[in-house]
Amino acid sequence: MRHITFAQFIYSLFILFFTSACVGKDDGESVPYEEGVYTDTDTDADTDADTDADTDSDTDTDTDSDVQPNPSCGTSANETLAGTNLFLEYVDGLNQDDVDAKVTDAVNRFFGIGTGESNVPNVEEGYRLYFELPQDNSMAFIWAADSDDVRSEGMSYGMMIAVQMDMQTQFDKLWRFAKTYIQYNENTPIDSWRYYFRWRGTVNHTSASNWPVQYESETVPAPDGDEYFAAALYLAHQRWGSAGEINYKGEADNITDAMLNNPADNGGHFPLFYSEQSQVVFVPYGDSNYFTDPSYHLPGFYELFALLGPSADRDRWCEIAAVSRSFLVDAAHDTTGLHSDYATFDGRPIEFNAGDGHNRFKYDAWRVIMNMAVDYAWFSQDSRMQTQITKYHAFFNNHLAENNVENSIFDVNGSNPEGNYSSALTATLATGAIASTDANVATYVNNLWNVYQQSGQWRYYQECVYLLGLLNTAGYFVHNFE
Repeated sequence: MRHITFAQFIYSLFILFFTSACVGKDDGESVPYEEGVYTDTDTDADTDADTDADTDSDTDTDTDSDVQPNPSCGTSANETLAGTNLFLEYVDGLNQDDVDAKVTDAVNRFFGIGTGESNVPNVEEGYRLYFELPQDNSMAFIWAADSDDVRSEGMSYGMMIAVQMDMQTQFDKLWRFAKTYIQYNENTPIDSWRYYFRWRGTVNHTSASNWPVQYESETVPAPDGDEYFAAALYLAHQRWGSAGEINYKGEADNITDAMLNNPADNGGHFPLFYSEQSQVVFVPYGDSNYFTDPSYHLPGFYELFALLGPSADRDRWCEIAAVSRSFLVDAAHDTTGLHSDYATFDGRPIEFNAGDGHNRFKYDAWRVIMNMAVDYAWFSQDSRMQTQITKYHAFFNNHLAENNVENSIFDVNGSNPEGNYSSALTATLATGAIASTDANVATYVNNLWNVYQQSGQWRYYQECVYLLGLLNTAGYFVHNFE
């Protein structure tokens, strides 16, 4: 058994309480660290609605058998699909001006540009999630309204949205905040987490003139945020160059090099990627290091790291991208194509604590189809990604509401539907139209065009993921700005 300090024990109790108190069906966010022992589970049991076989037999657990490296990895990118405007292709009567206006309005709401919303966070009303520190307006943060905190995930999403929209001022302010308060610097005593990012902190916005920022000294990283930070910084280098105030490429290189090459220590701290498996971990700390989250698998980003990052790491990133694509096939249910929130490295759905439900298709897993679509459009055009995306569409054809989804949570076999509408899931399903061969593909794009943009208390995760999906579907989510 791993021994923890009293402080870590108290912190783990807080996280467990925070999970039960703040992670609801409308929130759509999972807490990146909990003390526990993960549980390998059979999610099909006796209630399988779509297949008679159980999860173990429906999942190919030999992840090395079909690893297929992309022969152009690290040397070139796919220029034919990235930037495809799916709205013009599938929604009748639209022109480019219509799409540009919709995207601009949605992004302006997120950043509070020209909307008349207060520059002070408001839980119950509005769309705005971007706020600047009143004591130093050179720094800004993305605020999670439901939990009144700031997360590495949201910060990195905000930066990705900003770079895709050519919003350098907002991008730089977010990065300064992240580097100042969230990132473990090069001199951290936790060498395993050098250049990684604390997953959560708070900003006390009760004062009119000074908002104290608080991050605990040993808060764990959440790898999806780190991956998005690095990708956004490389894209900033592509768009704006790195000769100005911020060396975007240098910052990105620090992060991606640390992802692969930071050492493990004897205190339960690990690097973000499990070297023997060539896979991203759930959290690089304690028991959470020994399994993964399918939505953290971003093979398109890994190829970007190979293309733009340190040359010494190129082959390793290409290998990780290939393993990740195979994992996304192995971790999918054979019939529905659905992924679980958490999985073993060979793709079997798991819970971390008994009864936590993370062996199901839930909030984290909503993002997987978008990850596959980005990879397909940017680099791979891998037929396996196309097949998996098409399975998602075939499954959700029976779970659609008007301009939305009818349910958003399932066992991976498709049984036990729960949850209700989700603009985030509606958006990620639409991104799959870049690859899907399903006959109903136009419906998913039309649903995104017509679905609401989330406002109010639950806007953080729904709106962040909605915007990423909107940019993808509108042709704004690209890796090359020439």
